[in-house]
Order: sequence, then C-alpha cells, then structure tokens
Amino acid sequence: MKYELRENHGIPAPLLALMAVATGLSVANCYYNQPLLGSMAKDFGVSDFSASMVATLTQIGYVVGLVFVIPLGDLVSRKQLILTNYIISSCALLAIALAPNIYWVWGASLLAGASSVMPQFFIPLVSFHSAPAHKVRNVGIIQSCLLIGILGSRVLSGFLADMWGWRSVYFVACVFMLGCFLMIYKMLPVLPAHSRENYAGLMKSLLRLLAKYPYLRIASLRAALAYGSFFALWSCLAFRMKQEPFFADDDIIGALGLCGLAGASTVVFISGYIQKYGVRFFSIVGGCVILAAWLLAFFGNDSYLWMIIAILLIDAGMQCIHLSNQTSVVSLDASAINRVNTVYMTIYFLGGSAGTFVSGLFWQHYGWAGVVWTGIAFTVASLLVNCFKPKTA
Repeated sequence: MKYELRENHGIPAPLLALMAVATGLSVANCYYNQPLLGSMAKDFGVSDFSASMVATLTQIGYVVGLVFVIPLGDLVSRKQLILTNYIISSCALLAIALAPNIYWVWGASLLAGASSVMPQFFIPLVSFHSAPAHKVRNVGIIQSCLLIGILGSRVLSGFLADMWGWRSVYFVACVFMLGCFLMIYKMLPVLPAHSRENYAGLMKSLLRLLAKYPYLRIASLRAALAYGSFFALWSCLAFRMKQEPFFADDDIIGALGLCGLAGASTVVFISGYIQKYGVRFFSIVGGCVILAAWLLAFFGNDSYLWMIIAILLIDAGMQCIHLSNQTSVVSLDASAINRVNTVYMTIYFLGGSAGTFVSGLFWQHYGWAGVVWTGIAFTVASLLVNCFKPKTA
C-alpha cells in the first residue's frame, strides 16, 4: 500500500515505522565492522591499523554518498534513488562477505558506505512532511532508530561472528537490504524533485549554502568534532577489549553496543527540550558529558564497569549534540532541505572519519592512552566552537 504525503500534513504511522526501521538497518552497514576488526586482522594476517582502515574507508564512502548522491534528491525521484542504493549496498555487502583479502574489503566497504546514505533521505523527508507539532518528535524517532542501528549493529555482528564467523554478518546484512528494497518499493510514494537546477548547479549550491548560512557552518563543525571523538572510542574499542585483562571474544565486544543503546533513550528525552533550552545549551552539555566519559575510559580502562559507564555517557552526550544541531539546520531552507542536510552530514562524517583515522594511528603508536587523548582533543575542539555565536538558533 502506497501513502500520500503533503508538506506539514503528517506522516502515516506505518510509513513512519517503515522509514525508522529502514534507517536503522541501512546505517548499520557502516558499523558492523567495528567489533570485527580484530578478527579481520587475524583472518587476513594484517596489522590492527590496516584493519582499522576498513572503518575509515566505510566512513569516507558515506561522505562520498552524502556529497554526490543526496543532492540528487532535489533533482530526481528520491524513491528511485533510495531503491537504487539498496541494490548497490546489497552487492557491496555480498562482496565483503566473499572477500579474498583485506584490499577487497577496503574497496567493498567504500562502496557499502557510499550506498548506505538512505537515512539522509528519510530525515529531511520526515521533517518536511510531518505536522508542525510533531516535527521534532518524528525526527527524534528516526534519530533513535538511527542510533539503535549504529549500536545494535555491533551487538548483532558480534553475536553472528562468534557463532558463524565474521563473514556471516555481511550475508545477513545483504538480506536485510533486499528486504528494505521490497518494503520501500511497496509503501513509499513517488517523491517528485523540488529543484529545477542541473546537477552541476546543485553541487555548486552546496558551497553557496555553506557560505550563506553561518549557523550551518558552526552547527556542522561542532557536531563533526564531537563525532570524531565518538568514533575514536568505537573504532579502537575492539582492539582494547582483545587485550588483558579482558581478552574478549567478538560477541562480548559486540554486546557492549547494548550499553550504548541506552543513548537512544536520550534522543526521546531531549527532543522535547531543544526548543526550550536551545541548541547551544545541549551542545555544551553534550560535550561536557563526553569529556567525563573519556576520563572514565582512561582511569577505568581495565574495568568492565567503568568502560560500560564511559560508553553510556559518550553515546548520551553525542546524541545531545547531534539531534539538537541536525534538527535546527534542516529547517534553515525548505527549498534546499536535502542539500542543507548534505552539507551538515558531510562535515559530520568527515569528523567521524578523521577521528577514526587519527585514533587508529595513535593506537598503533601509543596504545589506549593515545586513543583517549585523541577523543579529548576532538571534544575540547567541539566545545570551543560554541564560543562563536551565530545569528540563528
């Protein structure tokens, strides 16, 4: 059954639920690898840094998708773009499952990241069509499922890898993408483009939007730096947990994602307070919470209890920053909502890619202490961005 969507008239509950589930399953493609990096390094006989490049290249691929695919949502049918991406991501995930060497995984991960940008179609779509009184709530639901997909993917991948090996994770993920394709095909209405520009004009307009809205630059940068800190933890956590005193298997490492799932409840809690207290307030609070998490991760790095508390805090702090900033930027320009979101998410994931790369490098040379100082540096930088006061939000 296909539904009709009109601006500010609300979204039917079944369609909102489908987009929420599809969001979680789609974004999971970028995060299945994190508990598996140690096993990949062992399987292919490569260094921890080479294995960590799988996570880095997946994030870079996501950025490529954001820059070159998402703007097309203002030019051609978003439904067709979404369906095409599901087919491509299915093929990329299957390629990872069958990879004969780490270089094959690198290339397929880049493609998997680039074709897993569907949530960035869904978020502006939900914001645009939701009734005004429900916009923040509905975006919060999608963000909650986004977080559940990010963290739940680690739990699922750890469990599957422990049972049937790390390759089984990608076979299952491929099936998920084909299922999403079928449901989206049946339920999502045709969504016409809103822009009359050509593709080259759309790409140039990304820079114009960045120049036009100072608030977009500030919100994107502070969220990106926080995301770099967030990824510094998750990209190197598997390596730390493989060491003494933990010597954890993939299922235990993946199960730590359950701790982060508590951060999803943060989204539901704070969504109703963003307009009351403001984006800058939540950005500062979130940054301070992440800093506290890193201190716990440093002084309690040999204790499951303190590491779990650190995970809870860093996920809660990240959601405070991301939800508040993204919700505010997508309302800047209704005529270019996909492109505004593209600019924000591109800078956001560049921050995540930078955090993944730098933390992997520092892990190789300085161990866990290097990872902690990487996370602290990114977080402090994010907090410093709040010293700039934009005219909006």
